[in-house]
Amino acid sequence: MKSNPISIRQAFNSAWPLFKKRFGLFAAVLLTIFGAWVALEIVVIAGQRFGILLWTVAHLAFLLFFATMEIGFLRICLELYDGREPEIADAFPHWSLGLKFLAGQIVFLLMVVIGLLLLVAPGVYLGVRYALFGFCMADAEADLMDSFRQSAILTAGIWIDLLGVLAALLLLNVLGASLLGLGLFITVPLSALVTTAIYRQLSSC
Repeated sequence: MKSNPISIRQAFNSAWPLFKKRFGLFAAVLLTIFGAWVALEIVVIAGQRFGILLWTVAHLAFLLFFATMEIGFLRICLELYDGREPEIADAFPHWSLGLKFLAGQIVFLLMVVIGLLLLVAPGVYLGVRYALFGFCMADAEADLMDSFRQSAILTAGIWIDLLGVLAALLLLNVLGASLLGLGLFITVPLSALVTTAIYRQLSSC
């Protein structure tokens, strides 16, 4: 059991100043991802005559790019929390790390979906216990199994508290998406920074 419960107030108090200070950086990362999605749609529409092959290759390339940007996004959040000054280039780590993170997302999704299909509760439990695997991977470039193992260790005994935090952040992003999607430019970085702060709280215990 964790001796010190996670503090959402402390996490938010740490996240908000960082968000305000580097809003431009976060907006640039999100706009890059959006631009990649637009490019994907253009390629798919323009290349319809090439059939399923182009469609498959284009989507796989986008998924790899998206996963690479995601793990880069997490690394930026970690660097900001640790007092460093990351730049937009830090959102583009090695492709191998993006591929590893993409594999982790697939494994994570399969675990959660199978758990939800069984009794719902196992899916929720697994989703929370392994929710921090991406931060473990971004922080130390841990391999796939180690990142899941570290997440399980960090969340042991506090998964119910963490479930409440993650549920609140999910609702926050749903609200952001409802505002024509523009609210996501606020809610996504803020949610990531809050989760980063929680990850640092747990990893320092």
